[in-house]
Amino acid sequence: MDFNQIRYFLVLADALHFGRASKAVGMAQPHFSRAIARLEEELDVRLFARTSRRVELTAAGAAFREEARAILAAEERARQFARHAARNAGNRLRIAFVSAALYHVLPAAIRSLREADPAIGFDLREATTNEQAELIAAGRIDLGLGHPPVEEQPRLSAETLSRDRFDAVLPADHPLARQPDVDFAGLAREPMVLFPEEQGPALYAAIRDQCRLAGHPLQVAATASRLHSQLSLVSAGLGIGLAPVQSRSIDISGTVRRRIEPYPASLTLSLAALYDPRNRSPALHQALEVLKATGPSG
Repeated sequence: MDFNQIRYFLVLADALHFGRASKAVGMAQPHFSRAIARLEEELDVRLFARTSRRVELTAAGAAFREEARAILAAEERARQFARHAARNAGNRLRIAFVSAALYHVLPAAIRSLREADPAIGFDLREATTNEQAELIAAGRIDLGLGHPPVEEQPRLSAETLSRDRFDAVLPADHPLARQPDVDFAGLAREPMVLFPEEQGPALYAAIRDQCRLAGHPLQVAATASRLHSQLSLVSAGLGIGLAPVQSRSIDISGTVRRRIEPYPASLTLSLAALYDPRNRSPALHQALEVLKATGPSG
């Protein structure tokens, strides 16, 4: 059994049509059919039930499909790791990050790594936490900086680096802006400008729960993926926002920040280092040590 046979099987498992599948892989249909037959002979099982009118996966075929996908993912991951090692000899770090990592953790870590090793290089990209997990699984990045929780996977480790609180961000002319701090009961009565729920379902649920505990349903006036965009919508008077304390350097005209007191314990924005524990890149392990030393973590 070789990787091409597995690829052919997966194409046919999706198409369930020999003609379309053979065309998709650029192979004459008789050759394609023989390749599938040889795979079934090697496995000593029938993967497909064939009739003159239809093709269906057998129970064995359905079970093999899941393993076949994992085999090809592992092959691609191995290719990526090998190519990366050959190009960079462990001295280049591929990092994906959420925007919250830019407030403090990532710039401080890059600065420390460059001071320790001026020859180190970086490939940087912004990506959601779920996208980072996929990139790590495919061997396309060494390190992710994302928001837990993440789905447990055998090739994914997550180490929490920091836990941040939120400020309330109000339009400058809002009545609550006259107070030195605000409680969540007051905020819960107001329409909010938030991130899309799918971007951070656990945090979104915590905000919804806090509103419910305060006796009000969550009212979302607008959503935006980036904090800068959210705060700009707050300045327009659409609602109030929540911004991480570490983002206080972001100053949008027409808004004011206020501490939330008393502070709800469930409202925290955690940042974690995501990586494949079997990745032997020296740069990765150096970066993890630097990140652990980069506060805050309380």
